[in-house]
Amino acid sequence: MIHFILSVYDFFARRRALLLVLLLAITAGCLVSAYRLGFTEDIARFLPSDRENERINSAYRDVILSNMITVYCSAADTTDAGRARQTEAVDALVERLQAMPDADRIRNMRYRLDPAEMMAVAEFVTDNMPYFLTDDDYRRIDSTLTPAAIARRLEADRDILTSSVGMILRPQLLADPLRLSEGAVDRLRNMQAGGRFSLFQDHIFADDGRALLMIECSIPASETSANVAFIQHLKACMAETEKEFQGITFHSFGAVEIALTNADRIRSDSMLTGLLAAVVVLGLLLYSFRSVREIGLIFAAVLFGGLFALALLHLIRGEASTIAVGVSSIIFGIAVNYPLHFIGHHHHTPDPRTVIKDIARPLTVGNITTVSAFMSLVFINSDAMRDLGWFSSLLLIGTILFVLFFLPHLLPRRMAPRTDYSPFRRLTDRPFGQNRVAMAVVILLTIVLSFFAGDSSFEADMHSINYMTPEHRADFARLRAMMNDNRHVLYYVTEGATTDAALEANERSLAALADLKQSGDIARVGGIGGFLPSRARQAERIRRWEDFWRMRRDSVLTALRTESVRLGFRADAFHSFEEAVDRPWQVEGADFFAPLREAVSGGYLFERPGRTMVVNLLYLDADRAPAIEQALNKRSQASIAFDAESMTRRMIASLSDNFNYVLYVCGFIVFVFLLFSMRRIELCLIAFVPLTLSWVWILGLMGIFDMKFNIVNIILATFIFGQGDDYTIFMTEGLIYEYTYRRRTLASYKDSIALSAAIMFVGMGVMIFARHPALRSLGEITVVGMLSVVVMAYLFPPFLFGFLTSAGGRPRRMPVTLRNLLVSLYAFTYFLFTSFGLTLVGWVMFTLGKTTRKKKAAYHDMLCGMARFTMQHFPQVRTTVENTSGEDFRRPAIILCNHQSHLDLMCLMMLTRKLIILTNDWVWHSPFYGRLIRYADFYPVSDGIDCTLIHLREAIHRGYSVAIFPEGTRSADCSILRFRRGAFYLAEQLGVDLLPVMIHGAGHVLPKQDFMLRRGSIHVRILPRITPSDTRFGTDHLTRARELRRYYIQEYAALRRSLETPDYFADLVIHNYIYKGPAIERAVRTALRHHANYAAEIAAQPDRGAVTIRNTGYGEYALLLSLVKPDLQITTIEPDADRRALAAHCAARPENLRYEDQ
Repeated sequence: MIHFILSVYDFFARRRALLLVLLLAITAGCLVSAYRLGFTEDIARFLPSDRENERINSAYRDVILSNMITVYCSAADTTDAGRARQTEAVDALVERLQAMPDADRIRNMRYRLDPAEMMAVAEFVTDNMPYFLTDDDYRRIDSTLTPAAIARRLEADRDILTSSVGMILRPQLLADPLRLSEGAVDRLRNMQAGGRFSLFQDHIFADDGRALLMIECSIPASETSANVAFIQHLKACMAETEKEFQGITFHSFGAVEIALTNADRIRSDSMLTGLLAAVVVLGLLLYSFRSVREIGLIFAAVLFGGLFALALLHLIRGEASTIAVGVSSIIFGIAVNYPLHFIGHHHHTPDPRTVIKDIARPLTVGNITTVSAFMSLVFINSDAMRDLGWFSSLLLIGTILFVLFFLPHLLPRRMAPRTDYSPFRRLTDRPFGQNRVAMAVVILLTIVLSFFAGDSSFEADMHSINYMTPEHRADFARLRAMMNDNRHVLYYVTEGATTDAALEANERSLAALADLKQSGDIARVGGIGGFLPSRARQAERIRRWEDFWRMRRDSVLTALRTESVRLGFRADAFHSFEEAVDRPWQVEGADFFAPLREAVSGGYLFERPGRTMVVNLLYLDADRAPAIEQALNKRSQASIAFDAESMTRRMIASLSDNFNYVLYVCGFIVFVFLLFSMRRIELCLIAFVPLTLSWVWILGLMGIFDMKFNIVNIILATFIFGQGDDYTIFMTEGLIYEYTYRRRTLASYKDSIALSAAIMFVGMGVMIFARHPALRSLGEITVVGMLSVVVMAYLFPPFLFGFLTSAGGRPRRMPVTLRNLLVSLYAFTYFLFTSFGLTLVGWVMFTLGKTTRKKKAAYHDMLCGMARFTMQHFPQVRTTVENTSGEDFRRPAIILCNHQSHLDLMCLMMLTRKLIILTNDWVWHSPFYGRLIRYADFYPVSDGIDCTLIHLREAIHRGYSVAIFPEGTRSADCSILRFRRGAFYLAEQLGVDLLPVMIHGAGHVLPKQDFMLRRGSIHVRILPRITPSDTRFGTDHLTRARELRRYYIQEYAALRRSLETPDYFADLVIHNYIYKGPAIERAVRTALRHHANYAAEIAAQPDRGAVTIRNTGYGEYALLLSLVKPDLQITTIEPDADRRALAAHCAARPENLRYEDQ
């Protein structure tokens, strides 16, 4: 990839004019395509694109009229005269509204009920009562058809007909003298008025005495730009009417006004915070770069990326969500990283080609991982989330293309590094990642914050993130109480392909609510109330009507005629009623009920081509609403239950699910791509672990400060995750570069990260001062998120990388790997449990019972068996024993052994069960295995040999050998240290043989100054015994100590020559390259494999003297040669400065290897 980018750079370096033409052509093409991109403001696009959400969204749009405006008319005079002026004022306002320029945007106005229309509808119900009578009506009617009851009813009818209202009610009374339809007519009146409304001169009044005018607009409330002029004209009409009617005031409220108030608040907050952010950001850029050209190129890069994204979004999607594109514009904060890093590095490295060579890899790795994470949004079943994923990914791709292919040619030319003006240099120069106190504090805080991380939650109340004035909140509460009769309303919508199918399905759904009404979960049900019966319901009610009159007709009609004559009615006065009883009723079509449709179906019946929806209002307690909604939605496929908050809850649930999906999938994708690009799980974890910890910080701080995710800031949280991804990748790549070449470059990376974080922190964090809740939540998340990712990116990569590659401030000869770490943890755990088990066995054997020689022998057998098993099955360690002298350890001896590692004890213990080892004080008092040592009769040497001589003499008498490390301590470089005289004095006093044992490799597998187990082999060589009479090494213990050390040095050197082959050191050589980049590691492994670890080439070199070698690749051959032949002075000629620095800074490079450029 880098070679391709460099090739493109070289091509255009000689053709700058062609480059500019290409850039202009691409920009023009993107402009044309972006201009044709369509936008939609539908927030419901965030919902999953499935059948259920589509149904609810459609019903929500029709039922919950978010574009309804309520106008309140108040009067100072609360008498009937004042109420009359209110009606006149409302009428005048309606006339002005009908004549204003935006009158075509008014779909309907409701402010009065026409008595004539109400009477006509009532008469229709009375004339066709069989279609509307319910079971409750029949139960009531049955008790009113006795002769006495009929007489009383007719007397009441006579009184009404002779009164002042007789002429108005005459048609109804003659058609239904027995008031059979009384219940149906009452239900109809309740539907037309409502419990919280009253009528005065046919006008609708609220229960607080204000006249109401409800305006339904044709433009949704979300389209604020189109509603601005409408609201202005509405306010003007209200003001003119107030001037005409003194003492009358108008006040309007609705979702349209809330949307406009939000837009105004957002606009004013954005201007204030944007101006403040622009000043601070521009100041930072001017101070850091001091070049208008470079600052312009930074903006040009991200603007090109945005234009590129819009252009391709048109080709891929055709249209996009305005909200999604607007929210994802925050991704500019990530995209600006790319030009910042490139230009920042160009200040230190004037040659653009070298900048590409140094920085292209971290830029592309960061871009690929972030783009891949955002591309996961494309597979979410939500159109808006797909738009979000496409725009974010394409913006980052466009920006990185500009930075890598165009920016190098547009930068100002300079011959020397520029003076550094970083405002954060004092901060970035401090090695916080190496400060143990700082790391301990951060780790402690992370643990504490993890306990609060579970307290973070989603804000389900959309009103809490909308800006509403106190007046708006009061109006909102008052309107909901007035419309819903102080109860929570659940909308229960049934749909069907035709009107009749929808009505029939609705009747079945309502019948299924009987249990909820009986239990009190539903207080009452509002809706069309059976006034638009389906054909099936008509047939059922007609049968019920006929069955009812079959047994009662004659007696009722006879009593009716008798009493009517007695009371002076004409004989045929109630002819229409008798006809209704006798006539055959039939099932009618929907047109038959036309007089009722307009009166009862408004707001309850919605007819669209191919779909009809019937709406019912379920009045219930608010706290029971979610549970009942969920239960009803499970009952029927034809019906949907929801309320005004359902869309919000569903959107929050969808976003929550999508957010979890994005979090896990993005995390997985980032981890996989990091692993793929870095090829080392350790480097991948260095870049990935800080992201995980920063998320713990974000959630923990949100939990502590009671900050909640919402529909706005949750998207920003994912972008901050992407920002942190870029930061940690750059930090990791900078650490690799410095470790590889020992050139100071991490500081420039830190400066760019600090500047990028400051821009994001200021640009978005300044919104914390906004008054709009949604904008303020963005600022809060930015402050918390950027603080978390910057702290983690600055601290943990250096800390973790330093742990892997250095110890005590010096490079590790063998860097730590995850495998070694896990093996070491396993070995420590195994050792801990084994020591505990053997200690417990010793306690049982020697504390609960009597100590005997037989028990001691059995315990030593266990120790020997455990040591043999451990050394034979130790992970990634191969142990061999060379016993050419045939030693069987039957005769006691003083065993001498060189000391390299803690594993030396195990190597000795596995040789014989009859062994006592003299140890140091810290081993004797060890809390892990000190008691085990004492059970095995191992003795400390701190008090002197003389103090233990009696015990050792007894052990020798019992056939035990005594093992001593004459060096007294472990050798850090595995060389033979000075021998102390104690072992030789002990052999002299006890009169036993000296048995030399030599261990090779233990110091490499587990060195003195390390606790990590390495891959390797341990070789134990048993040398011939030295009897007391053998004078080759002197006759006294002082001389023997000196001479036997020389003997050990010679034998150990011979052992090293035979064991330390190219194959022995190959793993060490490879490990010196594993953290120098995947390409370098891969090249070194390939070279070693291809040349069989250079065994033939190394064998051809002399063991001593001096040689000069050339063309050594990355230095792996020279390093391997210097390790195998430590007495050979090697000079390596490497003209390439990068390769020379890389090879010269291998931690395992010995002193006999040096590099020169020629």
